Amino acid sequence: MNHAARWILLSDLHLDGSDSDPRHPGKVLPEFLRREVSATQPPGLEQHVIFVGDTFELVRLDEEQSLARLESIFKRHPETLGALQACAAAGVRLHFVCGNHDVELARPPVAARLSALLSPGDPTRVSVHPWLLYVPGVLVVEHGHLHHALHRIPEVLRTAVNGTDEVDLPPLAAWHANPTASRLSRAGAVARACVASERAERRVRRPAYDELLQTESLRLALDGTAVRELARLSRFRTVSALPVTATRMVLAAAGRNIHGGDQPPAAAARVAGILETYGSRVAWYVSAHTHRALETTLEGSPTRYVNTGTWSSDVRGLGPDQADRQAFPYAVIDVADDGSTEGGLRYWRPVAG
Repeated sequence: MNHAARWILLSDLHLDGSDSDPRHPGKVLPEFLRREVSATQPPGLEQHVIFVGDTFELVRLDEEQSLARLESIFKRHPETLGALQACAAAGVRLHFVCGNHDVELARPPVAARLSALLSPGDPTRVSVHPWLLYVPGVLVVEHGHLHHALHRIPEVLRTAVNGTDEVDLPPLAAWHANPTASRLSRAGAVARACVASERAERRVRRPAYDELLQTESLRLALDGTAVRELARLSRFRTVSALPVTATRMVLAAAGRNIHGGDQPPAAAARVAGILETYGSRVAWYVSAHTHRALETTLEGSPTRYVNTGTWSSDVRGLGPDQADRQAFPYAVIDVADDGSTEGGLRYWRPVAG
């Protein structure tokens, strides 16, 4: 980038048509946007707000249901809608990177409806990214679920054509698809999902999907070979995924969960390495998904890693948000006129009273 800009990133609000989460992310977000975005916008500075996935709960919904859910969410959270509209009206660019809980946001009619709701005067100020957001020399952003075998959707770009209508459920989604079924039946669904994922990985390497990757390469202004390598980076393999799935099912039945350590995902350094190999090095790699807010270095890379954590109550990791419900993680990346960057992980706390 050749001009000054500020990028503000947050993730995993999991906004639904209800307001049952004890941290009430839909209630605190408007104040955050007013104080940290609208009120801090210097004249002439280009501002962007990136929601790094799982902003909304749209999982396993068809087009009509997704549109209805989106409407119900903003009806339940009118102040959030108003604050986002105010940001867009002031010239702030709003970006929504799709996660595994809001992949249906990539459906063209749903993305169009979101843009019309948030910026009726200029819908182009709102963008939906089904997979990656890439800013040359500055950052690359993805939700991160594509590097988690149990959530991976190999053919993720098809969701921007017709949602998940023709996309197979990933293994963990298959387990949760029918919670009232017997464990044996659900285990069978997981096994079938694993087979389907293996087939999808093969289709990702065929000409039909390569056309989608080429289109994505043009949209991102990123080398086509780099895009193909990124798409194939975390290939699903049943032989390694099934034991993890089985372990998760056993622990879930006991009321426990598996959460990784407070380290960047192994894929983060590989993403940075691929970009550097093809002359597209970025200063920051940002993801989410794990609900563990984290900032750290990447081994063997000048790229710095940030995980934007979660605004929901399902907090993991060792950050201050674990014990303090009033600590909400986000990231700020400032870009100077010469292209240099500074920033990192922050924690925001609502003003008392």
